[in-house]
Parts: sequence; structure tokens; C-alpha cells
Amino acid sequence: MDLVGIAGWVFGALAAVGALGAAYVRVRSSVDNATAEIWKGEAEAQKARADRLEAQLEELSGRVARLEAENRHLSELVTGQAAIADLKAIVTAQHQELVSLFRTAPVAE
Repeated sequence: MDLVGIAGWVFGALAAVGALGAAYVRVRSSVDNATAEIWKGEAEAQKARADRLEAQLEELSGRVARLEAENRHLSELVTGQAAIADLKAIVTAQHQELVSLFRTAPVAE
């Protein structure tokens, strides 16, 4: 084997190794791209699910707030607390008015 034959054999081996390396890079790139597409689809699905759950949470929070307000109103109706509070305010105001009148009334001698 002469020098040209050895050089041809070495360059052929290097070309084969290079081709195998390029093939590996190409296959790896395809796998990475496929994985990226799968993850992208999964991320979009999870975002859509999160958006739906957020909308449902907002709706349920609104319902709970309305039910709590209605429950307070019904409790006040049942216990009469609102009427008692109104009556207390009226009695207190009239009492203060009477006390003020007594204090400002002229004293008869």
C-alpha cells in the first residue's frame, strides 16, 4: 500500500465518520424538533385548561359572593337585626334630642 492509498483510506474513514456524525446530528435534530412540537402542543393544552379553570373560578367566586350576600340578608330578615338596629338608631337620636332640650330649657324659679 502506497501513501496515496493510505491517504485515500484515511480520508474515506474520516468521510464515513463525518457522514455518521452528520446523520446523528440530523436524527437528533429531528427528535428534538418532534419533542419540541409535542411539548408546544402540551403547553397550549395546559394553557387552555388553565384559562378555563380561571374562568370557572371567577364564576364560582361571584356565585359565592352573591350567596353570602343573600344569606346575610335572609339572616337579617329572620332575626330582625336590621329592624332592631334601625329602632336603636331612632331611639338614640330621639334620646339625644330630649337630653339636649332638657339642657337648653330655661329653669323656672
